[in-house]
Amino acid sequence: MKSLSRLTIFLCCAWAGSLLYGEMVAYWVPLWTCSWPHQRSSSSISDNKTNPDGRVNIAVLADPQVMDRTSLRLAPKSLALEAAQFYTDLYMRRSFLSSVLPFKPDRILFLGDQFDGGPFLSDQEWQESLIRFRHIFYQRKQGRNSYARAYYLSGNHDIGYPAFLTHHPEVISRFEKEFGKRNYVFTVEKVDFIVIDAQTLDGARLKVHGSIQVHNLVELPVTVIVRGVG
Repeated sequence: MKSLSRLTIFLCCAWAGSLLYGEMVAYWVPLWTCSWPHQRSSSSISDNKTNPDGRVNIAVLADPQVMDRTSLRLAPKSLALEAAQFYTDLYMRRSFLSSVLPFKPDRILFLGDQFDGGPFLSDQEWQESLIRFRHIFYQRKQGRNSYARAYYLSGNHDIGYPAFLTHHPEVISRFEKEFGKRNYVFTVEKVDFIVIDAQTLDGARLKVHGSIQVHNLVELPVTVIVRGVG
């Protein structure tokens, strides 16, 4: 009888310990084990006011895929879908606030697939997912925030592929209205980042929303090409 009681107590403690680790300790581990790479300060970039050694820290986030009715094929507004959305949103927000923001990145780069079923959502559903995305990643409107400037790529889960876009160009319009152009260049210190909507470039050329021509890349001193595929 005593052995059974001890086993019960052991299992309860193991369950409580696992729950405590998953809900608290797991989010602290990156703070103990991760750090930005360090380098000697350079006079050429010493004008950076964020970090004394002149470096710029960029956090890269890939495929948040905010869950929606297309994710698990659950009925819209069903209890099961609402519960799944609540806990996945909670997990991503907690991970972001506890494991990414404490490192104080200077820039944040989202590699696409902000949404899961973006091309297939109605405007109202898409706006609801957008509000959740902003809440998860602690953003104000138009991607502006107080902690770091954000840049976005478009993924196939955001806008779909060319065959779909030919019949639904409005999908691109609403994406670009909130996240900016799909093809653009931004510069961080002396590094040029070229953001490319790869799924559109790889498909048939669209008449209205054609892709930009990418040329003269060899003229850029340091170039990073970022392709959004999803």
